Amino acid sequence: SFVHLHVGFVADGLDTQIPPQWTVVKSWDVPIDAPQNVIVVSCGSMLDAQMAPEGHHVIHAYTAGCEPYELWAGLDRAGAEYAALKAERAECLWQAIERYIPDIRTRAKVSLVGTPLTCERYLRRDRGTYGPAIAAGEGTFPGVCTPLPGLFRCGDSTTAGIGVPAVAAGGAQAANAIM
Repeated sequence: SFVHLHVGFVADGLDTQIPPQWTVVKSWDVPIDAPQNVIVVSCGSMLDAQMAPEGHHVIHAYTAGCEPYELWAGLDRAGAEYAALKAERAECLWQAIERYIPDIRTRAKVSLVGTPLTCERYLRRDRGTYGPAIAAGEGTFPGVCTPLPGLFRCGDSTTAGIGVPAVAAGGAQAANAIM
């Protein structure tokens, strides 16, 4: 599962040398998949200004698939305990962004935190998962064809894998197989 932070922020005076994407590994002394150890940050509007209103940027930071679902299980999404846990678990994401944009919190016009419960509800993903758990060398993503004539599959649990570009490619592969 993941915790996501989406931020829309004012770009005025922002250092233009900030990379459009970076990864923070908090410690090489613990497993790479330890909770909150790896944070990925993307500021796509640095590559495509149409992704944000003029004078603004959008940024997406997330824990790299290592958020324990058990922390969230059974919480009321409208409750104070859930809100407090969201703030607590998103703190590492803010800190990862602050490595390049130290004043991001004051620049922010909007910030939204997504949790495993968010993915579970809105993406209908079991336990807030994101793609399949296939260990390297132990399997492959299933292809677009199935044993049933006329039934094809695409999405983040099939070839070409997780992420918007991969899912779009998988959709194109399924369309091609139909033709």
